[in-house]
Amino acid sequence: MRKASTLVGLTVFALAATAGGPTAALAADPADNAAATAVPAAEATAPAAPPATPSHPAATEGTAASAALVQPDPPAKRRRQVGIGFVPAALGTFKYNPDPTKTITSDAAFAYGFSLSLGYEVLPNLVVGIAPQMLFNVKEKEPNVKSDDTGGVHEIDLLARLAYEYPVVETIRLYGEALPGYSLIRNASGAKGLIVAFGLGAAMDIADRYFLNVGAGYQLGFQKWTEGSITYDTSTRFVRVVVGGGIRL
Repeated sequence: MRKASTLVGLTVFALAATAGGPTAALAADPADNAAATAVPAAEATAPAAPPATPSHPAATEGTAASAALVQPDPPAKRRRQVGIGFVPAALGTFKYNPDPTKTITSDAAFAYGFSLSLGYEVLPNLVVGIAPQMLFNVKEKEPNVKSDDTGGVHEIDLLARLAYEYPVVETIRLYGEALPGYSLIRNASGAKGLIVAFGLGAAMDIADRYFLNVGAGYQLGFQKWTEGSITYDTSTRFVRVVVGGGIRL
């Protein structure tokens, strides 16, 4: 009877120990249990480190190539122009008064001369400046009135210049111009007065700063002179051509 009781007691004790093992282990050391529980929680809540950004040699090379392809700023546009030209003047008329009651208009002889132009581009393609010229052999082609003074004289024209240039291609520009001014015919009477000219032409670049130009137009002079109270007319009109070149500064 005692052995049976002892056997029953050992059996119950073993079952109790087996059922309460894990609980007993946790209760044995609460601090250790808390630490053990905290470590996995911390690991679960800590953010994952971002992956390292991989190096892209191709992107770096592309950036370097783009930087190498960047062009420097273009040079400032040259706005000043200086030009010189040869000026044939043909198909002209010579008008004068041999006396107060008579006016003669005859063909003018072929005249020729030179011009100098200075201009500045105040607005895109709009050039303002001066273009004085001097013509030689200014006279009648066939004198209507015989005199000892049948030689040609020279004419000085002080002209302002207003021109608009139209670029056709990168190196060629067409232009139209108006040239109002004041004229002096260096004859015995010293006729002088207003003058105006109009023209069309083209300019072609032959180098970075240099250009050639050719133009044609018509000029009308209103030169007069006075003797006492009487005003006489000695004026010229010409078809003018300008062939020359210049430089931009």
